[in-house]
Parts: sequence; C-alpha cells; structure tokens
Amino acid sequence: MSLLPWKSNRKVNFDIKTLRKNDISLLILDERFNKLFTNTPKTPVIERCEYKLKELLKEESRLLTEQKEIAVSKKKHMDRIMKLTTAVFEQNDENAKKEMQLSESEIKRINDRSIKIGEQLEGMPERIKQANLELLEKTVSTVYYKIGSSKKRVEELEKLIEEAKIKLNEYIDEKESLSQDDTDIYSYFHDLLGGEEIEKLDKGFFGK
Repeated sequence: MSLLPWKSNRKVNFDIKTLRKNDISLLILDERFNKLFTNTPKTPVIERCEYKLKELLKEESRLLTEQKEIAVSKKKHMDRIMKLTTAVFEQNDENAKKEMQLSESEIKRINDRSIKIGEQLEGMPERIKQANLELLEKTVSTVYYKIGSSKKRVEELEKLIEEAKIKLNEYIDEKESLSQDDTDIYSYFHDLLGGEEIEKLDKGFFGK
C-alpha cells in the first residue's frame, strides 16, 4: 500500500455516489469512529468537518424546537381570537378588535416563519448527510495514511526482530560454547589436582 501524504488532496478510492445511497451512521455519534483517534491525532480538516456537522445538528434541533414553540403560540392566538369573537362582532368592542388584530398579525407572522422553517428543515437531512460523507472522506485519508505508516513500521520491526533472533541465537551458541569449555577445564583439573586444589584456585582467582 502506498503512503498518502499528510496534506494530500488525493481522492479517496470509494464511490461517494454509492455511499450516498447507503444509510451511513452519524460518525460523531459512533463510538467506533471516535476510537479511531485514540492513537491518531485529528487533522485540522477533520476537526473542521466535525464542527460543521455538529453545527448542522444543532441548527436542526433548534429549528425543530422553534417549530414546536410557534405551533403552541399559534394555537394560543387562535384560541384568543375565538374568545374575542363575541366582543368584536356582537358588542363592537374596540379594545377587543385591537387584540384580535394583534393576534391575527401574530398568526400571519407565525405562518410565514413556519414556512421558512419547513423549507430549512426539508433540506437539512441532505446537508447533514453531505457533511457526514465529507467527514468520512477526510477520515479515510487520514486513517489510511496511518495504516500506511504503521505497515512500513511493522515491516521495519519484523526485520529488526529477525536480526535480533539471529543475534540471540549467536549469543546462546557462544554462551553454551564457553560454558562447555569451562566444564571441560574444571573436569580436567579436578581429576589432575583434586578437589582441594581446585577450591584454592577458585578462591585465589575468583574470590570464591
């Protein structure tokens, strides 16, 4: 696998059009996605993509909350108009007329705002999906760069381990050879001089 430069603009080798047809989970809410960066730092590009996605989710949540709030407000104004109907049309109450006009004006404002919110919410899933795919694309580039670097390091370590094994075997052979020489020497001098003389030699030469 060839290494991808850290700041490369190289395109990722998967088909975004195909991925758009699939139900890709929101990456920032995916525990496995977040674990990808346990030992791999996030690039500024990935952080920007994450921020963009988070902001879109916040915006969607805010719009949904506002949509519910203005629906409640609209109902209150409609109920208010119903209550004012008798005073306005049968009693010709001027204050009631003003209150009704204010409620009617507020309902119109709410209707206009509701249309805009609906339009914004209609396009939000696509915007979120696009931001999520963009984050995926940038993540793959970064993670595969790490995989390439890791594979290269693994190959280096395998070579070092193999060299260490060879060196270890050489050390073991040398140790066994020296130990056998020492055993043969001790055996010879023990038979030639006796145990007492060997103890004296050991004490004199090795402090034993």
